[in-house]
Amino acid sequence: MNHRPTTPSARTGRDVIKAQVKREMEDERRLREEVVSLSSRPKEVHADSSHVTASCGGVFFTSHLLPGVMASKQEVDEKIKAYLTEQLKEDAEMASALLIHTVNKDVEKVRVCIETLCRYIDNLLENPGVEKFRKIRCSNKAFQERVASVTGGTQFLLCAGYEQARLPGPNNAEEDFFIISEESSIDIEKLNLLKEVLINSEPIRAELWRAVRLFHCPTTYGSRFGELPDEFYAVSKEEIKREQQAKRDAVEKLGMLRTKAMRERDELKELRRYRYTLLRIRFPGDIYLQAIFKANEKLQDLLNFLKEYLLFDWIPFWILSPSGQKLTNEEKTLAELQLVPACVINFAYDKELFSEALQGKSSHVLQQSILDRLENWGI
Repeated sequence: MNHRPTTPSARTGRDVIKAQVKREMEDERRLREEVVSLSSRPKEVHADSSHVTASCGGVFFTSHLLPGVMASKQEVDEKIKAYLTEQLKEDAEMASALLIHTVNKDVEKVRVCIETLCRYIDNLLENPGVEKFRKIRCSNKAFQERVASVTGGTQFLLCAGYEQARLPGPNNAEEDFFIISEESSIDIEKLNLLKEVLINSEPIRAELWRAVRLFHCPTTYGSRFGELPDEFYAVSKEEIKREQQAKRDAVEKLGMLRTKAMRERDELKELRRYRYTLLRIRFPGDIYLQAIFKANEKLQDLLNFLKEYLLFDWIPFWILSPSGQKLTNEEKTLAELQLVPACVINFAYDKELFSEALQGKSSHVLQQSILDRLENWGI
């Protein structure tokens, strides 16, 4: 956010949450370093070992808010919700805004909730002291559908200064209302800050644990993948086998009489089969960098991932498909590039520029910190 009100209370609240998040991220960084240090010694794995074809133990997720937590996406989502709910005690404004953005999965419903809450604030700012804008009737259909039904909506009103009260309704019968005091309703700086926080907060999502591994083995072993976890597939593996057999039978009957529309329909269906993919990027010297990606991640995401491990991330490099084709469309997904559900791809780079950058020294294209984690398979 580029412009923030500068009241001491506003600064203090934001500083507290930033400091806390920073501490938690530092804790997570230290934990990961400990994990890396425990697994960094090169391991000798015999060629007949099951580790040669072991793909991965499963699909797990984590979050920068939850140091040391690695679990299923559902479990991590639940822990994030619990964490933000607990944070309501420390920084209600920020936590309630994050709850709205994070916990509710219906994007349109979140948008409408935010617009409605902003309208409440705008009414207060544009009509200071006007009593009718300081009250929200809880039984109002629009309020129920747009705010009350959204996790974090009523919590945001409470931290804005609203309180729940029983007041006479349109028929003079007592009803539940949210009401804000006149003093709070004219606190322009606080109301503007709340609106800014609500609009600019971003959802906290569970992050895919890539399960990065680096190993050295003969080419014949590098392309061996074991049984992939069921989470990799949007449909069961048995269903995929049945569909593949049905397609082969159809091709045998129809020969080459398949229209372009039929082929495109089959390709689209193929793309939807996979949720994740296990990629092995082959580097010089038969070194493979293995990681898990979402099938709908783009080539750009893969390139950015690789930059984190390269000795010189500014030297031009590219990825070659299993057939040797240079992959250039960075907006295409890994599924669209047919790099699913498991694939070996090749890393290529500007060797002349890399040699000049080394200034006569000898080094691998990967950083030493990842090379220290090298495993030897079947060597």
